[in-house]
Amino acid sequence: MDKKKLLYFYPNWSTFVQKDIEILESEFTLIKSEFNITSKWKLPFEFIKQFIFILKHIRKTKAVVVQFGGYQSFLPVFLSKPLNYKSIIILGGTDTVSFPSIKYGYFRNNYIKPFLTFSLKHADLLLPVSETLIETDYTYQNNDFPKQGYAYFIPSIKTKTKTIYNGFEIDKWYIKEKELLSFITVGANLGTRFGVELKGIDLIIECAKRFPTCKFYVVGGQAIKQETPSNFIKIGQLNGTQLAEMLATKSYYLQLSMSEGFPNGLCEAMLAGCIPIVSTVGAMPMIVESRGYVLPQKNSDLLEQTIKLAIDNYDTVQHQAARDRIKNTFPLERRKKELIEAIYQEIND
Repeated sequence: MDKKKLLYFYPNWSTFVQKDIEILESEFTLIKSEFNITSKWKLPFEFIKQFIFILKHIRKTKAVVVQFGGYQSFLPVFLSKPLNYKSIIILGGTDTVSFPSIKYGYFRNNYIKPFLTFSLKHADLLLPVSETLIETDYTYQNNDFPKQGYAYFIPSIKTKTKTIYNGFEIDKWYIKEKELLSFITVGANLGTRFGVELKGIDLIIECAKRFPTCKFYVVGGQAIKQETPSNFIKIGQLNGTQLAEMLATKSYYLQLSMSEGFPNGLCEAMLAGCIPIVSTVGAMPMIVESRGYVLPQKNSDLLEQTIKLAIDNYDTVQHQAARDRIKNTFPLERRKKELIEAIYQEIND
């Protein structure tokens, strides 16, 4: 039996994109196209390229899947009704929030916001990776909106939605002998205008000063320009094998972001046995559950208290407990099953 054909658009290559491509290719004939959003002057050419791509490949196509809402989702949704196919958008986080205080989030950007709003309102199906991307109270800091999520910014939206959590390859991550009093975080784009604050690196720098006997490793930290204490260790970007080895030997994982959807880094660190300390943002409190610590507000003194509590209550059994939480609740097979079922159901409706 021939596989059904899907068109798939993504804004840039990432491990998240790669995993979903592998899932979809196991069941569908997937025709892929990148939509480059990094160079704004190229946008008109990207729209033209995407338009031609859709017209060329749409024959016998049942659906178009777009990774994340934004410029890349506009034409696939706009053309879906006249060309008679289903439009499905996977939502990841940036495409559902607005943080004017650090100039972050697509709903803050007046250029991309109309394209995003149209896409989300007129798509056939939205697949957020967390319920918090739909609408949630936001209490971590009070410089921005009291709620986040696309339904808060588009109150009239009625698009069908199904939450499908991220999933993880369990065997890629493992636990080794842990370095005591070691903390690690993984961040991308830390050299951007919002990177340090978005990922909570400002809090980690402050805590490194308060805990001189601890070591704070930051993967991606070489992009940070500001002065940091000697126990704040900046590491360049690592490949998957290097990252697994690094996480395996660290005791705690810090994810103190101002905004997150369903962070891969946190779950991969927990699979590597890192005890999580996270901000009360996005899906993170639900992911951690009772296997770690949740920072209720962006505050250095509260973080200091939380880290002291984590150190004072340290027990080696916590490493396996963190791993088991992800292994038992968010395996890749779960996402695969739910994602394929959701697409088939939409195609057949």
